[in-house]
Parts: sequence; structure tokens; C-alpha cells
Amino acid sequence: MAKPRPCVVPCCQGERFELVHKFPSDRDRAICWKQILAIPELEPLDVDVIRGKHFVCSRHFRDSDYKNKLSRSLNVTANPSLNLNGLWDAEGLNRIIPPMARPAVSAERISQEQKTEEPMGNVVTVSLEVQPGHDMQVVDQDSNLMCIYNSITGSVEDAAQQQSSVQQIDIIEIPTPTPKPLPAVPVAQKRTLSLKSLAGSTPAKIFKVRNNAESDELTGLAKGQAKQELILRKIRLATSPQKQPSFRLAPTARTAPATTSTETQTEPEPEPEQKLEQPSHTQLEVLDVAEQDKESKMTKVLALLECTPENLAKLQRKMQRSAAADSGAIPFDEKLFQEVAQDEEDGAAAMKQPAVDERHFLTLARPGQEEPVPVSYIWLRDHCRCNECYNHETFQRTLSVLDIPDDVAPDSYEIRDESLNVIWKDGHRSTYELGFVFDALFESHREAVLQEQLRPVLWDREFISDCPDYCRVRLNELLCDDEVVDKLVSSLVTYGVAFIEKVPANTQSTEMAVKRVFPIHKTFFGEMWTFTDNLDHSDTSYTKTYLGPHTDNTYFSEAAAVQVLHCIQFNGTGGETILIDGFKAAEQYKLKNPDAYERLTKVPLTSEYIEHGQYHVDTNPVLKTNILTGELEQIRINTYDRAIMKTIPQLQMPQFYADYKGLIAELNDPTYAWQFSLRPGTVMLFNNWRLLHGRMAYTGKRVMTGCYVARTDYQSVARTLGIIS
Repeated sequence: MAKPRPCVVPCCQGERFELVHKFPSDRDRAICWKQILAIPELEPLDVDVIRGKHFVCSRHFRDSDYKNKLSRSLNVTANPSLNLNGLWDAEGLNRIIPPMARPAVSAERISQEQKTEEPMGNVVTVSLEVQPGHDMQVVDQDSNLMCIYNSITGSVEDAAQQQSSVQQIDIIEIPTPTPKPLPAVPVAQKRTLSLKSLAGSTPAKIFKVRNNAESDELTGLAKGQAKQELILRKIRLATSPQKQPSFRLAPTARTAPATTSTETQTEPEPEPEQKLEQPSHTQLEVLDVAEQDKESKMTKVLALLECTPENLAKLQRKMQRSAAADSGAIPFDEKLFQEVAQDEEDGAAAMKQPAVDERHFLTLARPGQEEPVPVSYIWLRDHCRCNECYNHETFQRTLSVLDIPDDVAPDSYEIRDESLNVIWKDGHRSTYELGFVFDALFESHREAVLQEQLRPVLWDREFISDCPDYCRVRLNELLCDDEVVDKLVSSLVTYGVAFIEKVPANTQSTEMAVKRVFPIHKTFFGEMWTFTDNLDHSDTSYTKTYLGPHTDNTYFSEAAAVQVLHCIQFNGTGGETILIDGFKAAEQYKLKNPDAYERLTKVPLTSEYIEHGQYHVDTNPVLKTNILTGELEQIRINTYDRAIMKTIPQLQMPQFYADYKGLIAELNDPTYAWQFSLRPGTVMLFNNWRLLHGRMAYTGKRVMTGCYVARTDYQSVARTLGIIS
């Protein structure tokens, strides 16, 4: 039985459950769980930390989230969705928890035995201990077929051998060892269970049969001590082929005097039937009674308390040692060790890292981390920051990688005052701050990038309408105060939008306001552009009709990061601006249809812009993810600029269109659309990689001015201000 663990969902109030689930080993799915649960205590924690300490119980998953009704494992697409804010959904509360998985006989083995033996039905394994000198009768109550097992001769006598249409059922038996005295031990807990109820019980336990004329029950011993090596071999027991057999012990004609169990110190009297409790720890235990009584020999049977890879490994080692001691013994079903289904997440977590080759790596102890981290010699040599290898005035390298030998290695090194001092074999000396080395490790960098990507606050219409935190500043404040510049850029990073107010309604003032923060990106539209409904360019925005939510520049090799819009003249009705947080909609789409989301991060979609003298084309996925973290980095949605779809085979087209339409439908959900009137005097800046913008149809005259900011310039300003790393 698995150790009960507390559920992290607040409404469970820390209650412990036997069936809980770790956060997925796949980082994207783990982050998705974290966002779905929205538990404040988990927000500052990385998912790797959460995965090791926090669990979600089965109350919060639907039946369809599990592989089948008898499985304890979730599907790879499962997400917690029930009882997140209160315990009221019966589907999760009334679920019957299936037992722990037990080893099964493989289809291959059954097939092999069917070729040489009579057809077999269901297999029942009975684990027993029998006092020597007595016969044990195992009776199939449905067929009245009796088999007598003699513990002295180790044989099975069929009381009805003339019946030839019987099945074969595996019984495990171990040769009788020579007993040795045992020291007195405390009285063990005794529980009883009828032999009939034993068949198919889960998990298997270890039992002793008290063989006498009055008793037909089993005594279950909670724990024993195993000191002798065990040898397993198979014997056959005949049963009826019609039904699942159930067993009981029947007294035989040769009944010996009843014996007393020295382990429980109780007389062999019938006791009421009780349900066996599963052990609280996962160990392989063997009941050892051979040394407790000099005068009585016991036949020992091995059973698994819980079928885990560790327990099976222990069992296999015992059997191998025993087989070496007794060449006549046959190991018990070796395929058992190959057939235990391991949970995919635990299997991935159990993978071991390859050993560090000391010829190429230096290992450093990192504060707060138990295991040392390897740093390659060639990386250290390439990152020497001495004046000979690095120009500190131009911030450029002067050392070429071709000047570094392949077998580069230090002659000596030392750590002093938080610095690593290295003398290389060629006599060159390098000094590195340990903080510099640790911060440059892949794991540290990936975590920093991930935290940076998790900083944005995703929003819908309701949230952003009541949010006072996005930036609205006046032009004179922006021009005079550097902190206001910082505030504006921070708003772009966090919410994807910012506004500058009290700007004179002309192109020149708009340009001045933008250049206070960013350099302007020149395209074929120009640096600053002004447009109305005169169709100066072949673009739908140069009309009065409804302009659906989209991102700009999907046809450029790299779309502009920031777009600026300022309505400098409007005499008419309509024309409300539409903003949609594309990352928020994509996040929800991923929760609803993770497979479709994943496909849209891979399928290339071509966009194009064509007019006289211009022909721009770019092909990229609709959803572009970061190469290091896998987090969404850009959404490319522009239904107007889509080119002929020819980047995937026709057989994949139906699936692509279903996925693409699903995402477009999600983006057009009215709950995401923030609508407002952009009036003269207010300049709007928004993240074109994240937000979709559009416009309602209008009447009258409307003149807009604006510009683009390149992504490299936007990120440069944000890094200079210390907003991103």
C-alpha cells in the first residue's frame, strides 16, 4: 500500500490519501497544473520543487483522466479539474480506488505453455506454510475436485486423476530446510482470513496454515524475519475449468495432532474473518519459521507485500543465490521481473545521469546544493576574462576557439575568496568568480529565462477593465522622469500594453513620445506612418470595415515587438479599438485541447504581403515557443495575410484546420476582447508578439498615425533598465 500523502488542494485541508499524483515530469504540463490549481503558496515555487513535495489526490480528477477503471495511473493529458474550490462533485468524491498493481503472467508465457500443456484458465497463486507430516487438501468447491499436497514428499496427489479435463494452476512450494532454534520474539499481531477469500486478494501477504481437524482458516502474520535463502519451484494443482476457483482446507483421513504457533503464541482455534490491512511500507518480506521450532519443520512460501521494481530486484537476487546453491531449483517466473508496469513519470525521474569524466570536467560544490556540478575544462578556458582573452572596453572576445587545444586541462587549481583560480597546462592563468560560473550553468540560465517568461500577467476583458496597474502616464512626466520610462516599459513586459496621455494630436509629437523610450523601426511603410481609408497600401486596415483581431508583420522574418497607434483625428461613429491577450487565450486553449496546442507549435504556416514592388513571405508556426523553456514566446495570428497552405501533406490538412479553427474560435470568445475608444491625445503601445488588436467598423473620417519598434531594440531597452535579464 502506498504511503498516505497530503493533498495540496486547499479544500482537502491537508488530508492524507493513499492515491495521490505527482505533478507531471513534463515541465509544460506541470506548469499547466500549477496554473489550473492557482494556489498562492505554490506561485513562487518552481515546478521541480513542487513535484518533489506536493501531490494532488484523486478527488480532483475525472474518471476519464485515468487509463481505465482499474488503473491508478493518469493519462498523459490529464489535468485536475474537479473539486478545486470545494468538495461537491460526486465523480471525484465517490471514486473507488483500485488496488496496487500485482505481477501478472505474460501473454507470451501463457502462449508457450498452451503449446505443450492443456488449455489453462485463470491462474490463482496461493501462498501457504504447512506443518510437515500432514497433508493439505485444496478443494475446488465448484467441481468437488480435491488435490492432496504432502509436505514431506513435496508431491501433489490428485484424488480424482481420472478427470482429465482439468486446468493447471501454479502453486509455489519451497523445499523444507533444517530448523534451528530462534530466540524469543514479541508476540506478532494475528489476523485470520478464510482461504476462499484469499484467492485474488491484493496485495498478497504471507500466511501460515494451521493444519488440524477443526480449523479451515488461515492465520496472517503481520511481519516475519527471513534469514534463510529461499528456493522456489513450481508444482501443479488441478482445478475446474468452468469458473474462477475458490479454495478451502479440508481435514484429511491422516490427521495429525494440532500444533501451536510459536510465532503468535495462540491455539489453533477458529476465529472470525477479518480484512487484512496492507503494510505501511513497501518491502519484500519473507516469513521465517524454520528456526523457531526444533521439532517441527515448516515449508516456507514467499509473497510480495507490494510489487515494486526494488522488491522484485531483491526477490530476483535471492532466487539467483538459491539457484546456485541448489541446481535443481527452478526460478519462479523470470518474466515477472520484466512485466511490472512502471509509471511513466516515476520512470523518467529515476533515470540516472551519466558519470562525470574527470578528464574533461571539474566538479564544483555549489552552495545549497548537495551534489557537485560539473564544469567542462574547454568551457572554462573559452570563458577566461583576463585582458589577454577578453577586451573589457569593447566587451568582445579576443581568444579564438581554434586556439584552445582539444585536450585542454588545468595543471592546478584552487578556490579562494569565492573565486576559482586555474593554472592551465600551457601556463596560462585564469580567474573566475564562482557566481559567474554558477549563473552561466544551463540549469541556472534556463530557470532565469523561465521566471522571466512567467512574469507577464495574463488577462481577459474583466480583469484588465478593473486593473489599475497597467501604465497610463502623461507626456510631460515621461519626458522629465526616468522612473516613468521604467514604469512604461515594465507595463509592456507585464501586461503587454501602456498608454501615454496628453500628447498633441499630430505625428511629430507622437514620434517624440516614442523616441523618449525606444528607437523607431523603419519598414517599407516608413518610420512614422499615417493611414486612413484611402488604400495607400494593400492592407485591410486602410478601410472602414471591421478589422478582426490579429498580429502585425506575420510576413516579416521577425515581426515588430511593439506597435504604436495614435488616433489624431476622428469625426464619426464606431471604430472602437479591440485588444486581446493572445497568451491568455492560448493558455486556455492548451488546457482544453493540449494535443492541438502542441501541434500548432510545430506546424509551419506561411504568411505573405504583396503589393507593387514588395513581396514579403515568412513561414513559422502559429505558436512559437522558446527553444530553452518551451514556453509560448510569440503568437502569429493574421487571417488576412495567410498564404496558400502548402507546408504540410494533404493528409494532415483536416487535422490542421480543426486545430487552427479551434484556436481562432478561442481568440474570438467575447470574454477576452477589451474594447475602448482610442481618442486623439492618447498614444497606445502594445506587445505585438503577445496581444492581438482589431477595430470595429466606423463611419466618418478617422486618421491614425503610428510606428513599430523592433524586438531587438525593445529587449535592449528592457535589459538596460534591468526589467529583463
